[in-house]
Amino acid sequence: MILWFFTRPTVHGVYVAVWHSDKLLVIKNSYKKRFTVPCGRIKRGENKAAAAVRELHEEVSITLDSDQLTFVGEYTGKFTYATDIGAFFEITLAELPQIQIDNREVVWSRFLPLDQVTSLNLNPTVTAWLKNRPKNSDPRPLLRSAQ
Repeated sequence: MILWFFTRPTVHGVYVAVWHSDKLLVIKNSYKKRFTVPCGRIKRGENKAAAAVRELHEEVSITLDSDQLTFVGEYTGKFTYATDIGAFFEITLAELPQIQIDNREVVWSRFLPLDQVTSLNLNPTVTAWLKNRPKNSDPRPLLRSAQ
């Protein structure tokens, strides 16, 4: 964070919105104040879809193939000392997935109705996605089961 104060970086990451029964998977990281969806940075040489699949598995132990995710756009969140450009992917799972968190990086996870999600203290990039995604379209573009 101190480095960000001086450099004011623009960072690029991926976010995965996992839907089940009209509820969104929300997580809380131990080192962040705000709630988010599974997300993380793109590693050097990694494409956005591969990063999304990796982060989803690392954070909540959901294993998918990149072709099961739908890219829905890039959204920008403004943090105190940085700008985050997040590539958002969505998926709807027909069956409730087995979520496993490590209780170190991710300390909490729940599927919540959207009205509860919007009442949380959310990551600014997640807030931008929620505010700017198409209102008249189905927020859950795919119906797939996790492996």
